[in-house]
Amino acid sequence: MKLNELPGLISENVGKLAERFLPKQSQPGAFLRRFPSDSVLKKVDGIHHRKWFFMKARPFISVWFEGNGPQSVPAELIPMLAVGSTYENKKRFPRPNAKDVRLNVVSEPKSTTTSSGVHWLRFRTKKGDIVRVRQLELARCLFLQNLHLARTAFRHNGLAGLAQVSETNDATIIKFPAMVDYPPSNLRTHAALTHLSWVVLDNDARQSFGSILNFWMNSNSEEWNFRFKPPRLTGWHIAGSGYYGTGDSSNIFTIDEITHFHNPVFYHPKQIVFDHPKLNELLAKDPANGKRPTVPRRDDDAQLDLSVEPLLGKRLDQVSESGFSCSFNDNLKVGIQVNKTRYAVKPIVDPESTPATETTSPGHATERGSGQELDYGINRPEESEDLTVEELAEVELTERFSIFDEVVRRLGDCENFSFEKISAIRLPWPKGGNLTATRTATGQPIQACVSLIRYQSIPVVIIEVDTESIQKEHTLSTLVVIFSKNAADGVASLLRRCSNDGVHWDLEHIRSLSAVAKHSRHPHRQTRRNGKNMVVSPEDYLERWVNILERNIKALVKQVRKAS
Repeated sequence: MKLNELPGLISENVGKLAERFLPKQSQPGAFLRRFPSDSVLKKVDGIHHRKWFFMKARPFISVWFEGNGPQSVPAELIPMLAVGSTYENKKRFPRPNAKDVRLNVVSEPKSTTTSSGVHWLRFRTKKGDIVRVRQLELARCLFLQNLHLARTAFRHNGLAGLAQVSETNDATIIKFPAMVDYPPSNLRTHAALTHLSWVVLDNDARQSFGSILNFWMNSNSEEWNFRFKPPRLTGWHIAGSGYYGTGDSSNIFTIDEITHFHNPVFYHPKQIVFDHPKLNELLAKDPANGKRPTVPRRDDDAQLDLSVEPLLGKRLDQVSESGFSCSFNDNLKVGIQVNKTRYAVKPIVDPESTPATETTSPGHATERGSGQELDYGINRPEESEDLTVEELAEVELTERFSIFDEVVRRLGDCENFSFEKISAIRLPWPKGGNLTATRTATGQPIQACVSLIRYQSIPVVIIEVDTESIQKEHTLSTLVVIFSKNAADGVASLLRRCSNDGVHWDLEHIRSLSAVAKHSRHPHRQTRRNGKNMVVSPEDYLERWVNILERNIKALVKQVRKAS
């Protein structure tokens, strides 16, 4: 064989492999550019390949809307395709007046296929009734929760190309490669992390996820009706909405849309940590010239256009619907690895500006594209917990805290009190526009001193913040807190919120941490005697502070005992 014949031979073999393993290109139904308004989605099924901008093959799925013939949309949109839904641009509305059902899975479902080729799964309840759900709908909620997971399901390397797993003594690391197209926005909530942990680490889930591509590759049909091998579901709880049949089918409930599942079975003994190259902590900073830039308002209602490619560099158009949620064992511990910190000036949005109209579409962004890249997903609830913050580090106890140190140690000598620990912690860099905590001589955030005291065996946390380091006068009371759950996590959350809120205590946030708290004022440094202001001696100041904290702690413990 001559060297110049090698490229032709390689091309011929690649062509044969593609012909063997890829479904033939077909175009059943017109390409849908936008979802029709007020038209019910009657059917969704049938995966096929077609060319995308005459360059690359891409999986599409057939949809039937009421009053329309078969049409096709990118398979990446499966997360938003539930039978019975109507759509308005990117917003999905579930079927109105649908009935709800809750199912405890007592045995593995049975696979059935209708005469039209649609694959179903049937669950039998304890009462003997039958609940059935389309395999595509079950897979949508089990695995295809965002367009990036849907895209992964139809790639030859699947989950292996998405992330790799490694082990340390204390944690299991799920690491994404440097060129991954899975956005870190899908790793910002506890719900998303627990779900992806199950998909990646549970062998049964991995095999089930991989079976989607296997069934498709082994199909000879140009338009393949969705089918997969579900994971073991015995012991799970599933909720959904749909309808009962009539006549002989009156005991059969059809789930059109799954609304929740709970998997109590999956367990992992270690902390699970996600490491993504773009997971960083974005922090605000003051502009060098003292003026923040002004930017026009962003178009929050970009119009869905499935016929265009998104533009590289545009901000993701993230849409997270609330129609579905999933949950796992409460003992599952997940977190993320923060790889770097970025500081940026937060601009001012011009409220009078008119936002430019934009388009949005799923798919890979390119330099020749237009508009935003749609990042549509389910099971991405808005959560107050910020998973991108690094662990707070203790610092050396400075001279500024010498008085507080003496106060809590004396408090520990009082009747029914005992001193446990004291430490200093630097407040985290504030997120958002309020940078009060960083307006110090060094430009670094101020410190807080945290002490653990016990009164009648109840642990009490006392937090004192060094407001004297702030260049502009600022005061903040000492905080006395009793946590009913993990105190270390509670303190970290309190200090983050204190920094973000411009060095203030947020009692609503404290209550959300299953804690009770009390502001404890500082003693006055001056007293009035015989009509004159007198400076309080250091010893009197110490004793007064001890007495104030003693009274407040006793009152707080009494409140806790009364409520329990």
